[in-house]
Amino acid sequence: MLRRHVLILHQGALGDFVVTWPFVLGVARAMPQMRVVVVTHGQKGKLAERVLGVESADIEHGWHALHAPDADPPEAVSRLLGCARLIYSFISSGYDAVASNLARLAPEAERVFLQPRPPDDFDGHVCDYLLSQLNNRPLESSFADAMLRSVAERGLLPGRARAANAAVFIHPGSGSQKKNWPVERFIDLAVALQASGRQVRFILGEAERERLSARELEQLRSCGDCDEPATLLALLQTLLGASAHVGNDSGPSHLAGILGVPSVVLFGRDPKFWKPLGPAVRTLHAEPIDAITVADVLSALRS
Repeated sequence: MLRRHVLILHQGALGDFVVTWPFVLGVARAMPQMRVVVVTHGQKGKLAERVLGVESADIEHGWHALHAPDADPPEAVSRLLGCARLIYSFISSGYDAVASNLARLAPEAERVFLQPRPPDDFDGHVCDYLLSQLNNRPLESSFADAMLRSVAERGLLPGRARAANAAVFIHPGSGSQKKNWPVERFIDLAVALQASGRQVRFILGEAERERLSARELEQLRSCGDCDEPATLLALLQTLLGASAHVGNDSGPSHLAGILGVPSVVLFGRDPKFWKPLGPAVRTLHAEPIDAITVADVLSALRS
C-alpha cells in the first residue's frame, strides 16, 4: 500500500479551525508530492477544499470511534489510516485512546500531536503557540511561518476585487453569549452606517436565530437586509461580497479576516491569543464588552 497521505485531524469550532490554515498550507507546500487530507466536520472540510485546495474527510463518518479503546473503525477510515505516512492530530493529548488507536491502526505513519489552545500563561498568538510545537520539525515550521506572514500581508484571496458600493456585513452573534456585544448596539451601528450612505446587511446563523428574541430578529430585519447562509460555503460567498465586516470574536470573523475582508472584531477578553488573522483586521477590546461604543466601531471602520 502506497503511503502518500498526510492526515490532519481537527474537530474544533470554525474559528479554531481557521487559525490552523497557515499550518495546513505550510504542510501542503512543504510536501507537494503528498496528498494532504483534513479530517474534520463535513462543512469545514468542504470549506478547506475550496479555499486551501486540500482534500477532506468527514470526521463524523466513523472517526469518532478512535476515542474508544481498541477501536474498530469503518473500512474507509482504516484504509485512509493505512495510506498515511504522516498524521497530525489536534484531537489527542498523545497519551489517550486516540493515540493508542492511531499507533495500532497506522503503525508505519509518523504521528505528531499538537495542542490547539495555548495555556493561559503563554504570551503570544495561538499561531505562535502552534509554531512553537514544530520546533523539531524545521521543514513544516518554516513553510508554515512563511504562510503565516503571507496571510498577515495579503490574506488568502488578495486579488479579489470589491465593489466600492458593496455592503458592510454585520454578524451579531458567536458561539458563546458572553462574547457578544449587545444586539441593540449592532442595530444602532446599522442605523448610523445607513445614515452615512452605507449599505448594511446582517449575517444570521443558527445560533442567532435560536438566541435572539422574535422582537430582536424583527428589529435586525427592519434596519438591514439579512443573509442566512445555510452552509459554510454559502457563508464564504457571502463574505466575499462584503466591503467590510463587523462582528464578535466568532468563526465568521476569523473567516472574513483571513480572506482579506476589512474587519472590525469586538472582544470582551484580551485578543492577544485569538485576534483573527489577515491584513486588514482591527480589534476593539473592553471588559465588559458593552463598554465598546458605536462611535468606537464607526471610527475603527473609517480607519
